[in-house]
Amino acid sequence: MEQDYKPKKAERLISRQEDDSLLIFDSDSGSIKVLNETAALVWNTIDGNTSAQEIIDVVSEKNPEESRDTIERDVKAFLEDLQSHHFIM
Repeated sequence: MEQDYKPKKAERLISRQEDDSLLIFDSDSGSIKVLNETAALVWNTIDGNTSAQEIIDVVSEKNPEESRDTIERDVKAFLEDLQSHHFIM
């Protein structure tokens, strides 16, 4: 994944906050994805203008106790998962 890649959410998705989780509903397939707090932070940062590297920076700032390498690996894996399910482009 390129560092300058700027993910954009698919328009068919609806998100809703539920307690400590963010729910993403895919209106095409009817599937629901449940995101934890960190994944929700990534999701809420995706806007089509913010690069993957900038998203990693945001998560790093919010989680200073985690190593940068771990955050980078986890954010990239999550973005790739979202891509594979066509939640982002």
